[in-house]
Formats: sequence, C-alpha cells, structure tokens
Amino acid sequence: MNTKQLRILAVVLPFLFGIALTAIRWGVFRNQLSWPVEIVSLALIAGGAYLFSTWIFRVVESREVEIRRRTDQLSALNEASLVLTMELDLNTVLNRVVNLACHLVGARYGALGVLGEDGRTIIQFITSGLSDQERQQMGPLPTGKGLLGSVIHGRRTIRLDDLTEDSRTIGFPPGHPTMHSFLGVPIQSKGHVIGNLYLTDKQPRGSSDASGYESFTSEDEQIVEMFATQAAIAIENAQLYRKTQQLAVLEERERFGMDLHDGIIQSIYAIGLMLEDTQHRLQAEPSIIEERIKRTLAGLNNVIRDIRNYILDLRPQRFQGKNLHDGIVELVRELQANTLMNVTFDADGYDTELLSNENSVEILHIIQEALTNVRKHARASNVAIELQFDQRDCRVRILDDGVGFDVNSPASARGNGLRNMRERTSVMKGSIEFVRPETRGTEIRLTVPVGR
Repeated sequence: MNTKQLRILAVVLPFLFGIALTAIRWGVFRNQLSWPVEIVSLALIAGGAYLFSTWIFRVVESREVEIRRRTDQLSALNEASLVLTMELDLNTVLNRVVNLACHLVGARYGALGVLGEDGRTIIQFITSGLSDQERQQMGPLPTGKGLLGSVIHGRRTIRLDDLTEDSRTIGFPPGHPTMHSFLGVPIQSKGHVIGNLYLTDKQPRGSSDASGYESFTSEDEQIVEMFATQAAIAIENAQLYRKTQQLAVLEERERFGMDLHDGIIQSIYAIGLMLEDTQHRLQAEPSIIEERIKRTLAGLNNVIRDIRNYILDLRPQRFQGKNLHDGIVELVRELQANTLMNVTFDADGYDTELLSNENSVEILHIIQEALTNVRKHARASNVAIELQFDQRDCRVRILDDGVGFDVNSPASARGNGLRNMRERTSVMKGSIEFVRPETRGTEIRLTVPVGR
C-alpha cells in the first residue's frame, strides 16, 4: 500500500466511522437526530481528518526524503571507501580523496592540504573544481594561515554558512573564485593530523545555477568526518607502499653495488695482477706469456659477460651453476696461479643437497672477498681453507699467516669488503667472525644453517 492510498484511508475511515456512529444512535438508541447538525459534524470530521493526515504525511514524506538522502550518502561513503582501498599510488589517492569528498556532499570546490612532519605547515595542496587556468591565476598555494590554519591548529571540524563573514578569513588572492559555505575537516591518524579537507559552496539539489549555494548540514559534517577516517587509512597505506618501493629500490642498488664489488671489481683486479705478472716475466720467461695472455683475455670476456648481465638486470654468472666445492677449488687455483702463496683446501662431509644454490653463490662471494683481501693486504705466505658440513650447519674457515688487521679500525669500517661479507651472511641468517690468532695473520669463521 502506497502513501496515496494511506492518505485516502486517513480521510475515509474517520468519515465512515462518523456515519456508523450516527446510524447506531438513530437505529439502536432511537435518538432524535438533527440531520443538518449531523451533516455538518460529518463534514468537520472529514475536513479535520484531511488536514491532520496532510500534516502527518507531509512530515512522513519529509522524513522519507531525509532517510533516502542519508542512505544515498552512506552508500556513496561505502563506495568511496572501497575505491580508496583499491589504490596504492600516493598521488592518485590524494586526488581521489578530495574528488570523492566533494561528491559525497555536493560541494562545488574542494581541497586537500597535506601537512608536513611538523603537523602545522601545508606542504601539498590538491584542489577539485578549479580549472588549470584558475589554479595558475591563484599564485602560490596556501601554507596554513587564516581559516585554513584554524582547522589545522584547532584539530576540529569547522562549518560555516558564509566564510566571507568569518573574522578568521583573510580574503582571496587575485584570480581566486569567491566562496561562501564552508566545511573544514581534519584527517587524523593515531592522534596526529596528517591533512585537512576543505569543502566550499554546497550545490542545491537539482539546481542548474552554478553560482548558487546552500549551507552544509550536520549530516554532511558527519559523513565527511567518517570519510576522513577512511581517507587517513588510505593515505597512510599509500605512503607506506611508497616507502616500501623506495626501500626496495635502495636494497636493489645495494645488492648491485655489493655484487659489483665482490664479483666484477674483484675479477678486474685479478686480471690486473695477471697483466702485471706477465709484464715482469716478459723478458725472463717468454715461453709462458702466450698462455697467460689467453687466461687474461678469458678473464676479460667473463667480466664483459657479467657487465652485460647487469645491464639485462641479471645476477653475475661467474658462480652460477657451480656447487660450493667446485667454486672454492676454482678460487684456490686462481689464487695459486696469480701469487706465490701456498694455498690448501680441505673439505669434510660435503653434500650438495644440503645447501641451496643461492646460498652457495653467496658463500663463494664471501670467500672470494676474503681471498682478495689476503692477496691485496695480508702479505701472507700460506692460506688454508676448510669446509665442513653436518646436518645443521655449513662451516667455512679461512686462515692466513699474514700481518693481520684490526676489524674495528676506521679503515676497516670505511671499506665495502667487510660490510658486504656481513650483509651476505645476514641474508643467509648465518654468522661470521674475524679473529686474530695469537701468532699472526687472520682467521675468518663463517657458519651458515643448512637443511634438506
């Protein structure tokens, strides 16, 4: 049954009740009736019922309109919140926040002021409803003074029928459109204000007059405050996502730098030593020069290949496809070929299935860095490498009889080598120690967890 039918019944039923009462009085109780009086009474009953029903249903319809508008706003709020949760790009989120806020309450103009770390200064100002030309004519963006600053410093909502009549308004810059009704809502998260929404000139429903406006209501204020809570979550998520991306880029740069230092740069250094040795033997041992030149060219080709792999965003290929044992054997042979040191390698209980390929490559880079340091700085005569395995750990021990070094010295702290070795060990969730034996030299102890 619709409202029109209920309105008819509200008039007809009292009228029929009056007729029934008159009939009972005349037919049952035999009362003498004055028909003109009865007719007037029935007319008054019908008229009163009509007036009362009209008033009641007007109130009911008004409430229905308000409920429908409230329902529409809540539905729009829900849709706006869902839209925000689907976006992670910070700039896109900020623009959507201000545009959706305007849509929720029918504001012609909107702005989102993003605050700096001090929580008091606007560092970013995103607008809605203004053309590019209007924005350019406005000059510098607001910094958080006047009425806008009151929302920032007061940390509470401000709703005005006409902002031009408020004493906190400091006026509009040249080229700025005149605005009247105002709603400013802080965006807060964890007790801190991270931004503010500013909405002006609520548009009358169904009005085509662009210059008209009406005041924001308390319901508008509640809706925007609820939306501001969702906006705070979306903004923080987008900021966290941006920081995560930046951190990933930094970590990738660090990885490239570490691999370049431990892989390509060490290979170039080794090639340089080979060329120096070749130069020294050129006169004394010309018969072996050709073989050394071949090895040098092969080393240069490996470096070129590694650099090409970096350009293609691939990992260096020197240790790819080699197990840990074979990789150490290659490093030992290289050290023996390019120095006069006595290098020994002892492996106990090696099992290729106990260690992942990724960890094998990381360990080989650590050993390569350690042997390069021995070759460059230790002035050692003997180097011993030990590899041990059990069901829990892979242990590598590198011992030389050189001059040794202080791991805590400023020079050691400035270098990339030790830092890279520690970082590679941390990635594998292992441990590394740099020990100075009682006699002389340096001992490195590397332990990496393994598992089947």
